[in-house]
Amino acid sequence: MKFSLQGSIQLTTIPPELIEIYQPIIGFEAVALWINLYHALVNGYTFTEGDILQQMNITQKALRISLKTLAKYGLLHEDSKEYKVIPPNMEDLLEDIKANTFAYEQQRRFITLVETFHIKRGQAPSQIEVAAADSDSNQLTEQIADEFATRFIKECKFIPSRQLRERFDMWFEQLQDQRLLEELLERTKRKVEMEGSKGGCPSRYADKIVRQWLVQGIKSYEDLLRLDQEFQASFEFYRVVEKELGRGYNTLTPSEKEIIDKWAAKVEDSAQLATLLKKAILSGDYQGKGAPGIAFIDKWLEGKNKKKSGNTGKTGFTHEHKLSDLEKLVQRKTLGGREDEVNEG
Repeated sequence: MKFSLQGSIQLTTIPPELIEIYQPIIGFEAVALWINLYHALVNGYTFTEGDILQQMNITQKALRISLKTLAKYGLLHEDSKEYKVIPPNMEDLLEDIKANTFAYEQQRRFITLVETFHIKRGQAPSQIEVAAADSDSNQLTEQIADEFATRFIKECKFIPSRQLRERFDMWFEQLQDQRLLEELLERTKRKVEMEGSKGGCPSRYADKIVRQWLVQGIKSYEDLLRLDQEFQASFEFYRVVEKELGRGYNTLTPSEKEIIDKWAAKVEDSAQLATLLKKAILSGDYQGKGAPGIAFIDKWLEGKNKKKSGNTGKTGFTHEHKLSDLEKLVQRKTLGGREDEVNEG
């Protein structure tokens, strides 16, 4: 199947920030509208509202909502009945974040997406981004703590009690980052939405998360992101092992995960680990039934590493084993007895 383009058309370069930072927050439809408007204006096309509705196959109501959304987030400027299309500007966005222009959850997502955007490109964040990320606006105040307590009770269906008040005091004392508390709220809400009235009290579930975060040394949202990234990397290796060994999903034991973590530290990526597992399985060294276990593969990999380092494998030790006095006595008595029997014959 082959595709070709009839005629000529002027290509329009779309800023990557629009797709990677704005689209996850304002939605696909608003971004698609901005791209259509931008493309038409850059290439000098004339178009009407009806042309946009027909080309994008959207309703007039959806068009109005998208225009308001673009204007709200600084991608469109409305002046009377005229609209001016504005390319995404990182400095303006971060100034709006610092000025608390957006709702807290939108502000949190924007900062996370900006950080990820720069990490992907190997760029260090600018001074204004550092200021936005490190701003004291994320620090918890007494008023904000009370607002969070009210939201937890209302949105997560917490049951007010003296024990709950004590839990709130502990959470707000240990977790001073608003973004971290927002994440705790969201995770608890998802738990409630999934299980409804089933299961334990939602406040106990949230308390368990907080205590786990404290044990893991998580005190800020950045700490949580770092830990989540490490978990995702480990999870990828676990799934590769389960797939290659024909294991079910999430059936690895803690001790098996420790062994896999050791493997992961010695390979470049999960693809290289999958290649090593295939070699171990197809080596013919395993004589048992079914697929080889993780313990066998671990020994097999260690044997390969020893051979690479120059060990011939004739002995598993690096020194000569010396007989103890007891072993010498047993050997002497045994061999001496056999020699006497031979001489008598």
